[in-house]
Amino acid sequence: MEGNEAVKRNVAFVYVLLSIGALMLLFGSVYIIYKLSLLYGVGIGAAAQSIAYNNSVTSSVSSLVLGNSGLGEGVLESFVSFVVALAVGASSFILLLSRRELPSKATSKYTFMCAILGAVFIMLFFLASLNIPYGYSSTYEMVPYAGFIILAGGVGYIEYVIRTRHHRGQARGKTAVSMDPSRPFSNMVSVQEEIFSNMTGHMRVIDKHFNSTALQNFYRLIEKDMGNYTKITILTSKEMLGYSFAQEINDLRTELTGAGIELDARLMDDKDTVEQHERIVMDDRIAYKVPPFNIINKRSEHITKISFKEADSRFAQLFSRAIKLDNYQVEKGRK
Repeated sequence: MEGNEAVKRNVAFVYVLLSIGALMLLFGSVYIIYKLSLLYGVGIGAAAQSIAYNNSVTSSVSSLVLGNSGLGEGVLESFVSFVVALAVGASSFILLLSRRELPSKATSKYTFMCAILGAVFIMLFFLASLNIPYGYSSTYEMVPYAGFIILAGGVGYIEYVIRTRHHRGQARGKTAVSMDPSRPFSNMVSVQEEIFSNMTGHMRVIDKHFNSTALQNFYRLIEKDMGNYTKITILTSKEMLGYSFAQEINDLRTELTGAGIELDARLMDDKDTVEQHERIVMDDRIAYKVPPFNIINKRSEHITKISFKEADSRFAQLFSRAIKLDNYQVEKGRK
């Protein structure tokens, strides 16, 4: 887990760097607008005054305007670059404020946006800066290039973390996580580190024996990596439903809601309960066959990776026929 903690700290720091890089781009766009507008405005004004007094246009004015017809286009390019810089800033600040400790595929959308828009900005900024006459350049023009380097490095690191975690989860999933009944504590630690710490997004559980004990074990497995999940859906059977279990689900839902995680507990259809023997845990990309959660750390049955496509399809079927725990209690109360 120390590795995960170090990655979390690094990612948090990189999110800050992305925002700083975006601000540097924004500074560069404002500066180039100021520079080009000033040069263009002064040049046009001087040229108009010279013409009004029937004077010849001086060489300095000529170099600013008449000899550099692209100066006006540069002003336009600088304004477009400002809009692009705002978009880069928006995507970087979304990442910073999301407070996700470990990046996921959702994070990748914003990092990809930062990278693409950052590249577009640099292209526009470079074209606009070409229109600044020699001798009017400044070291401030280097700021957005430095900002882009920071952006590119930060985006590269985030993508590296996402891909590394994805491949690591795949590699580990191919080999069964060994479960030794004589080592219940070690088994729980191994399952948490090998499986649950690598899962992100929508966590889904299919276990018809999922009861109060299973819920406690499940919480122990997800507690350290709460920031990885956005939603948790549990499918169990009506036989497991009792006052204690229902109350614990409601209490856990309250806690998870406070952490920004939605908890949805449902009861499988009676026919599905009879036919569904496998226990499955999955996120948005990986699925595992697991022992019953109420004895997950005390059984010799190993945890193995299964086809995500098949597991996802099976979950969708069971979910479509399942009833929300709260709705079932209301119907039962009416009867």
